[in-house]
Amino acid sequence: MTTESATTRAEIASVTAECIAAELKISAAELNGADVLKELPGADSLKLLRVVSKLERRWDVEFDDEAIFGARTIDELVTLVEKHVSGDLAGS
Repeated sequence: MTTESATTRAEIASVTAECIAAELKISAAELNGADVLKELPGADSLKLLRVVSKLERRWDVEFDDEAIFGARTIDELVTLVEKHVSGDLAGS
């Protein structure tokens, strides 16, 4: 059981991988944090925007366009979600 107040990076990474895998119709086990989003099998701009939309709904956050397009890899997308979920947007 997870606590409501503490969402771990591992949980965010798992949900992110599941969203990507579902949208691209691939196995989450095939994904690696260093994978470049645009280079994933079946990836295109529309599908990746759907992934972002699912993540926004799942975590009840909203990303600005610059941040979304700045995330090149799965790990960078996870970090973006993590910062929004934790409320740490002022950190560098």
